[in-house]
Amino acid sequence: MKPTATAPALTLRPWQDSDVPAVVAAHRDDAMRRWLMRPIDDEDEARAWIADQAKGWANGTHLRWAVEEGGTVVGFFVIKAANPPETLATGVGYWTAAEARGRGIASRCVQAATEWLFGGQDFLPAEEIELLHTVGNEGSCRVAHRCGYVLDSVLAPMPPQFPHEGHRHLRKRPA
Repeated sequence: MKPTATAPALTLRPWQDSDVPAVVAAHRDDAMRRWLMRPIDDEDEARAWIADQAKGWANGTHLRWAVEEGGTVVGFFVIKAANPPETLATGVGYWTAAEARGRGIASRCVQAATEWLFGGQDFLPAEEIELLHTVGNEGSCRVAHRCGYVLDSVLAPMPPQFPHEGHRHLRKRPA
């Protein structure tokens, strides 16, 4: 993504083995761990997580990127294909490393993905896009609102994977 007047350029690229230390470091942040479905504790878990990222690309269900700023990994971004009957909407998700939060990185990624998904591409067509997060994750709520996603529903807990209530924000393809 191109730089803006207030933010440097961001690069989205595939995850690679050399990212293991950055993944482990990002997952040491207690604030982030509170919201993750799959926290990572060590380099072996990070390697396995990175290997999983490529599987989604191979089967076309999850497009997952490392987000870089100035050559440093500052986050993760994913586009998830709709998966009926579980969900009819294409989804977006992300995390941002602690030292990079508050600079609009997640919002820029969500906005770029939304424009791409609703644009002329036919690789992953989408009529609506959902952004899910745990209730209480105010940062993700702000990202959703900033990017034009409206709160569609509050989701009931679904333990063990989703032990807490969630917000489902939704954005529909413009008419």
